[in-house]
Amino acid sequence: MFKKLLILSILSLAMTTIVGCGLITPTTTESTTESTTDTTETTGTPATTGTTTTNTSLIDLIPAECSDIAIVDGWIPTWCDEFEAALPTTIIDPTKWAFVSGGGGFGNQELQYYKNADPDNIAIRDGALVITALKEVYSANNYTSTKLWTRNKINWKYGKFEVRAKLPSGRGTWPAFWMMPTTDSAWPDCGEIDIMEHVGYDMNTVLGTVHTERFSGTNGRGGNTDSLIPNTIASIDVANTYHTYGIIWNEDRIEWYFDGHLFGSVDADQFWGNSYSADTSVDWPFNKQFYLILNLAIGGTWGGAQGIDDTIFPATFTIDYVRVFQRDYVTGDTGSPSTIRTPRIYWQSGTQAFIAWTPSTDDLRVKSYYVYVNGIMSKKTSVNAVLLINLRLSFDNVVTIIAEDYAGNLSDSVDMIVTA
Repeated sequence: MFKKLLILSILSLAMTTIVGCGLITPTTTESTTESTTDTTETTGTPATTGTTTTNTSLIDLIPAECSDIAIVDGWIPTWCDEFEAALPTTIIDPTKWAFVSGGGGFGNQELQYYKNADPDNIAIRDGALVITALKEVYSANNYTSTKLWTRNKINWKYGKFEVRAKLPSGRGTWPAFWMMPTTDSAWPDCGEIDIMEHVGYDMNTVLGTVHTERFSGTNGRGGNTDSLIPNTIASIDVANTYHTYGIIWNEDRIEWYFDGHLFGSVDADQFWGNSYSADTSVDWPFNKQFYLILNLAIGGTWGGAQGIDDTIFPATFTIDYVRVFQRDYVTGDTGSPSTIRTPRIYWQSGTQAFIAWTPSTDDLRVKSYYVYVNGIMSKKTSVNAVLLINLRLSFDNVVTIIAEDYAGNLSDSVDMIVTA
């Protein structure tokens, strides 16, 4: 009976995102009838409002331009830009990317001005996108460059993201391939995923980092390619050789890869402990839609930490392709998630309590957990913990937890008592 009631509750759920991190996004509605992973929301001009739910397998949704990309380990190419040819006026495909123009430092004391479709700063040559930074005065900035993003074109929630690129060399360059969310909070609370970040004065080290409310800036979490040398690979030449930089991002973990070699990871529950008293979004705001960004900055607090060598210009960031992959966690799903185990209270004060549990398992993948308090829906979470608020005082609150997979199958429920 509880499962039937839960299904009715799920069908009525809706998530609405508003203004945040400098943008506006449409309403997203989740449904248990989806047969593809809950990953892609398309927006833009014309804007598509809502997450499309179909009975079509992911493999049937491979775009024509991505059809030659191999499916490896079940990862299906659902979006790509191979940069085969320039388009008139816009150069890049305007259905996939938008230019970001302006200067002013971007919060990092960067010194470039990002121009809009200037052929001196962006071109497609020999099947590659070439972003060029120039030493020139423009709108009170001493350098020009290019920044692109998929904002208001397409966003993603989870998946595998890759760029194959050659990076610029020389002091002062700061190329990046990264993601920002479509949410309603300020940085760094909203979260940031840096898939590839590099500074020219440290030529053969590439970093991958996430920024959150507690861990941001130089305190961000992630890894760098130094961990691969010399045991996994002998050396790295990022300027003269193409390399593939990517992440695999799922509900409770992000992994960074260099040419297929894992060099860093961050888990949602990495810092939860007996004294944890904040909402899980403080350390894991990565359960929502993000969009992609490509840019080449000059100078700044990190890129310019050792000055700028003006003899390096023009400096180029050359991108062979950008690819996004998804996995089908619905087709072939044959069972329900396992019942969650060992729920416990990690922290409690007054009407609040932080609880966590051993994650459920599934034959394909667990999507989320539904948490009820005294029979009323309280939270939906993608991770195995939640901060409960507004518990009834002087009362044995019954907390019920149920896991759901991507096919909509539900686990058996587990109850625990939280006495406030």
